[in-house]
Amino acid sequence: MYSWIRPFLLCIVCYSTSSIQSSATYYFNTELETAYREILELKTSSATERLTKEQLRDPSNGVTVYLLSLSKTTELIATEDFAAYKTDKAFESAFVKLLNANNQPTSPYHKFCLAEVRMQWAFTKIRFNELAEAAINAKQALGLLNDNLAAAPSFTPTKKSLGLLNIVMGSIPSSYSWIASSLGFKGNIRLGVEMIQAVIDSKSIYFQEASLIKIIAEQYILNKDSNMESIRQLQAKYPNNILYTYLYASVLSKYAQSEKALKVIESISDEDIHTYLPAFDYLHGELLLQHGQYVACRVYLNRFLSNFKGKNLVKDTYFKLFLSYWLVNEDETAMTYWKAIPTVGQASFESDKYAQKIAENNELPNKQLTKIRLCTDGGLYAKGFEIYNLTNLSDFTSKKDKLEYYYRAGRLYQKSGKELESIHYYEKVISLSDVKNTYYFGPNSALQLGYIYVKMKNNERAKYYFNLAIAYKNHEYENSIEQKAKAALNEIK
Repeated sequence: MYSWIRPFLLCIVCYSTSSIQSSATYYFNTELETAYREILELKTSSATERLTKEQLRDPSNGVTVYLLSLSKTTELIATEDFAAYKTDKAFESAFVKLLNANNQPTSPYHKFCLAEVRMQWAFTKIRFNELAEAAINAKQALGLLNDNLAAAPSFTPTKKSLGLLNIVMGSIPSSYSWIASSLGFKGNIRLGVEMIQAVIDSKSIYFQEASLIKIIAEQYILNKDSNMESIRQLQAKYPNNILYTYLYASVLSKYAQSEKALKVIESISDEDIHTYLPAFDYLHGELLLQHGQYVACRVYLNRFLSNFKGKNLVKDTYFKLFLSYWLVNEDETAMTYWKAIPTVGQASFESDKYAQKIAENNELPNKQLTKIRLCTDGGLYAKGFEIYNLTNLSDFTSKKDKLEYYYRAGRLYQKSGKELESIHYYEKVISLSDVKNTYYFGPNSALQLGYIYVKMKNNERAKYYFNLAIAYKNHEYENSIEQKAKAALNEIK
């Protein structure tokens, strides 16, 4: 059991007394501000210890309760410890009970803190694949935030939470449209970003959190800020924040700058990591795989599997370990990982779904095309072109490999800065695909063509390709491709 549970339960008892209710309040002090920043640095143990002392010192302060909930959910989301989640999920109702006992209807912080706790646990439940319960939480949070916005429109913290909900719901894929229906809320990405920007401009205590939300939205939904200026500035301003460091490395990897990403990852020592973040080992292994450092990548991928207590990215990690042997022709060892993919983890993340699908269908990847993919993803373009120039369409017999041949060429040309040359290859992929095709090559080709035509200021052509990307169904990476296409269409409008 956690050391803070006993005093926490004591506080629940204390809150049943009317004397404490009458003196209930919401405020930040130096200790609470420090704890909040520690949570953003993933120093959740230190933050929880500090918050527990504050809770005992003044059990009437609702801000402490909201931060205790934030610390716990941050730790659960970061570690994905499934056993801990099963034990700790009961604390949501305890946090809500404390806040409701601390009822101060005149303070906008009351509904804000209640909404925050509901949202924190909504995102935690999504992480642990309890989507129906997450939708209920989100609906509760939305109602509280809308009430707060109407009653106190100048209260900045409301905009942080409501802005996040607008961004998430405004880009939700159609396969999760039932969540939007249950909320009666479609969301609005542009409005959400404006709200988040207002929080950033306010220079309040929520500046860092709002900046983080905006960066994630721009990088992974809106396809903006390709120069990575926002995350670079945030990481430079807070160099000891390992969450920002991880995000910076992740964004560098997204833009195929794997050499820089490796340097960023390797700048973090084990002593800097206060809450073990499995994603560090996973990303480190992925970057090394892109560089063809197959033996080294296995160290980090295996460490991820050994220490990770969750179920996501496990199938994909087995797939990456398979590749580390498959690409050096150690086929017998590779096949042990390949055959294990359907039996491990869960297929909630799209990379896991992809690994599951190809393993179940026994669609062994072509080694040359896979090497081109890894070189392209890692920014090793010269090596990628070298391998590509040694391949020919006649080398492939299956429709999948022929499609991938053109698709890999398109990605290689586009990411190396030769976007006009990539158009031909993407169009070729689309011409050989149809909307019933279950491979992601066609829909992602359409998405990339949409981005290219946006840059060329040909919005009509861009809209055509974004809508085409959405029209493809039942393929790998469907949710993320559709989400990005919808967000891009929203930006054009």
